[in-house]
Amino acid sequence: MEKSMTRATIKKWGINGEGIAYVNKKCVFIPGALPNELVEFHITEDKEKYAMGELDRVLTLSSDRRHPLCNDWLTCGGCSLMPVQYKAQCKMKEEILEEALYKYARYKGKINPIIKNPNPLGYRNSCKLPFGYDEDHELCTGMYQRDSNQFVPMNRCYTHSKHIERVRKEVQEILKSEKAYDKKLKRGFRTLVLKEFDEKIQIIFVTGRNAVPSRVVEACSQIENVVSIWQSIKTDIKPDVFGDEMIHLYGNETIELQLNDYKLSILPKSFFQLNTKQAIQLYEYVESITPKCNCIVEAYSGIGAISLFVHDKAKEVIGIEEIEDAVDNAMDNAEVNDIDNVYFMQGDAGRMLSKLDQKVDTLIVDPPRVGLDNKMKDTILDSDIKTLIYISCNPSTLAKDINVLSKKYRIQSVQPFDMFSQTSHVETVVKLVKSDGRKDFSKPRNNHRPRKDYKPRKQSK
Repeated sequence: MEKSMTRATIKKWGINGEGIAYVNKKCVFIPGALPNELVEFHITEDKEKYAMGELDRVLTLSSDRRHPLCNDWLTCGGCSLMPVQYKAQCKMKEEILEEALYKYARYKGKINPIIKNPNPLGYRNSCKLPFGYDEDHELCTGMYQRDSNQFVPMNRCYTHSKHIERVRKEVQEILKSEKAYDKKLKRGFRTLVLKEFDEKIQIIFVTGRNAVPSRVVEACSQIENVVSIWQSIKTDIKPDVFGDEMIHLYGNETIELQLNDYKLSILPKSFFQLNTKQAIQLYEYVESITPKCNCIVEAYSGIGAISLFVHDKAKEVIGIEEIEDAVDNAMDNAEVNDIDNVYFMQGDAGRMLSKLDQKVDTLIVDPPRVGLDNKMKDTILDSDIKTLIYISCNPSTLAKDINVLSKKYRIQSVQPFDMFSQTSHVETVVKLVKSDGRKDFSKPRNNHRPRKDYKPRKQSK
């Protein structure tokens, strides 16, 4: 069937980094197209309220377009802003944040300029890549094409650190004769997880009910910079990358990193920001806006890095985290750094916060992409917490949560960070303070009001 070509001018960015055009007043999301470009495309999916298009030809190039380093960026879908000049990437993220805050929270106040990434390429300190087969039917790592189960082998990733990328290729070569995970047999290699801090590498093989061959462990242990190897057995379909059973195969159980004056250790299941240099800037900023007080609580505290950074701001700091490995890490990290006013609790953040006997002065939250659950929001609104510092990687859920919290809190500052260059994601730190319940209707930045036709679409993972 012959494609029906359409010609249109891209009007704005989509939340996932696509260009948005309008055809018969319906918005069409076109990956790879940039605002102000005249393009030819064809419709691939036509919904009631929007459509998806595939770019065929750019007739008028944007001055923000550049030649993408990666040849597979559009097929992979992991770096939707790869063909965009870095300055324009940052501008796009500021606009997406501004529009989300206005759309969902009616915030029109100041947003600080984004804190740029010192390394827009080669910044990722970890990867979680599924296994599949290449064209020679050899085991390899790759990605699933956006919104599909189509496996795309990875040739080279320009956002991985040089050590992550080198080790990935060496591991892939060692494993090329092995089998990918078979859902029926529940055996095979499922996911490769690599973490790199201070040039030390930890390897985690996520597999089915099969042992990792001794020859694989031995060969991987000889790779330069590898200090730790684990296996995680996972046969369920839950979204978590790791299974319940973790087996230590070689070297150190943890991997260590230095953040300013703090020495931290990380177990395989523990999370840390994907961009170490930007994480330090973010933590320093959070520390700078945290008021001195008696009690600080950090919810979703992970390995406790932020709690350590703010420990001088309070007589007592309490971290709450659901993942057991992360709590173990956090307690060890406090002890190793000789910090005795910080301790950690395991459990659901909202439920544990509601049960605290201490009067909490400042709450720091860094929830997952879905934002705060209803229990946490209700607990905050029922509390007497004076200051709330909200760290978010999703502008839409951030703004929706702020709208709920605006019954009791007003925004004092908004600071975006570019943690994930080449992608559409933006990290944001918002400081909220207790108010009389009125929303902040201060003048918009640069006298600019977000467009009335802005209709956010669900952001892909």
